[in-house]
Amino acid sequence: MLMKIIKLYFLMALALLSGGCKGWLTIDSSDRIMENTLFETEEGFFTALNGVYAELPQASLYGKSLAAVTFDVQAQYFDTTQPSTHTFNTLGAYSAEARKTAVADTWDKAYFVIANVNKILEHCESDRDVLSDRAYHIIRGEMLGMRALLHFEMLRIFGPVFAEAPARVSIPYRTSSELTVTPLLPANEVAEKIAGDFTDALSELADWDPVRTEGRLNGETTGSVRYRSRHLRLNYFAVKALQARLAIYTGDRTLAGRLAGEVIDEAGPFFPFASREDVTGQTAVGVATQNSEDRIFSSEALFSAVNSKRTSDIHDKFFSNKLEQVNLLTMGELAVHNLYDSESDLRTYQWQTLKNTEGVDQRFFVKYGQVQDMELGYASMVPIIRMSEVYLIAAECEDSKKEAYEWLNALRSARKATSLPATGTLDNDLTGEYIREFVGEGQLFWYYKRLRKTMIRKIYSGNGGYLDFDPANYLFPLPEKEQEHHK
Repeated sequence: MLMKIIKLYFLMALALLSGGCKGWLTIDSSDRIMENTLFETEEGFFTALNGVYAELPQASLYGKSLAAVTFDVQAQYFDTTQPSTHTFNTLGAYSAEARKTAVADTWDKAYFVIANVNKILEHCESDRDVLSDRAYHIIRGEMLGMRALLHFEMLRIFGPVFAEAPARVSIPYRTSSELTVTPLLPANEVAEKIAGDFTDALSELADWDPVRTEGRLNGETTGSVRYRSRHLRLNYFAVKALQARLAIYTGDRTLAGRLAGEVIDEAGPFFPFASREDVTGQTAVGVATQNSEDRIFSSEALFSAVNSKRTSDIHDKFFSNKLEQVNLLTMGELAVHNLYDSESDLRTYQWQTLKNTEGVDQRFFVKYGQVQDMELGYASMVPIIRMSEVYLIAAECEDSKKEAYEWLNALRSARKATSLPATGTLDNDLTGEYIREFVGEGQLFWYYKRLRKTMIRKIYSGNGGYLDFDPANYLFPLPEKEQEHHK
């Protein structure tokens, strides 16, 4: 049933993305009936909701493009210079064609999911009597948050450097499932609409989301299964953290700092920093073992995509020691050593020394590697926003340098890294922490973009050094078919 629904929505989205209605008319009679039947029951609404979440781990979204690969390659995490025929060589060198190709499917998939989200939101109103109050508010809250999140991702990719040109025309903001071309809006107007959807999402979730009183509800055996595992849904805290991410991206440091503080205060007890026992797997299975390591620090992930095939979809395709060098994303031994300024740093568990295809010891990124027991919740998670980012936002938004370093060192203490003196250069220390914290999560490039960095660290290089970065490389052109719609 779920796959049939996804197929229906895919056909609808293709019609929408093509800008015409002929395709829609050919599927109208039978599939409209199925759509209306789907939303005749509350169960049907949750089936549609699950269909939306099931799209997130696709390669064009958080299975590759928005998390582990596309923008981390451009952030210079991985060595794509050797060999010269490396699969990602041109992307790592900011080839215009490679960059255009890398994000084309991301545009299509994001707006496909947005079309589905809008359909659910429309049925929340037209079929309101089908839903209990709790279901109505939670479904609306999650879908408004999803619409905002995906538009925000599109704004970061296809929009301008916000601090430099906030009024530059960027992307459409689609709030209807009607098959019409939506006008391109200035980036600041898109940001206002994203903020509005986040605000409305919080309003819907505030009194109904059990995450505020019961936390993640992971593995609970009582209550409706629909409201468990809140860390795998766009819950109240995740939406507020995303609000903070948006606020700092658009330059509203006061709002970003306030929101970050609220998330830390209220969500902290439910989403604690991972301990060494958590990371080594001891908490989960009673003994430290590489096969059970929680290398994504799952306890503090506010919202994650779920991919039961994470190892084969991500690790095996891009990071495995079974890959030839031409396809492998990694960095050298010295570069990994230079990445962490404290040997005790828990983030070093994301790297292992293994034999490569030629039998030579080499460092491999294993954050998304195999977890022996797939019943362990973190075995299939791909983090989208986590508590550590909220701490970094709080640090960046503090007027007091002393208090900024208190936030920064709270994170470093949780990572078992030594504290940094408040006499340091905050910008440099924040950048260092962003680099260490988000390998494989696609966040570093957007940190560089919002600050318009023109020198970025060649992280993969054991010899250190920086790359002169052309800010034009922060800008991605709209897909050609979208440009055609707006001529």
